[in-house]
Amino acid sequence: MRGALAALLVGLLWGVTNPFVKRGSGKVDERVKRFASGSPAFSQQLWIWLTTPSFLVPQLLNQSGSILFVYLLGSGGDISTIVPAANACSLLFNALADLALGEPFQLPQLGLGTLLVAFGVYLCGTSA
Repeated sequence: MRGALAALLVGLLWGVTNPFVKRGSGKVDERVKRFASGSPAFSQQLWIWLTTPSFLVPQLLNQSGSILFVYLLGSGGDISTIVPAANACSLLFNALADLALGEPFQLPQLGLGTLLVAFGVYLCGTSA
């Protein structure tokens, strides 16, 4: 049960932060394009990435999900359950975050895809 909740948390961290990382990357691109002397050097680009909170905060949260995921796999978690469960939860939470942010997508296809992934996770869990 602990592994399932941790996989849910990984999916939440990955899924919810993805749309925000995408939006933050757009803001970073805008800042890079406004750079006075053309194309900034690597260190200047890095500084722009690190000083754009709309990118940095969701990216750090997303990476904390990755650290938890690696920890789960390294602590003897069942890979055949954790990997599909975390990815299925990520898909669901990403869709919910996109919906909350007003992003367009096909709801019937999303629903069918989510059901199929959930069924696949269920099959993996029962065969272990």
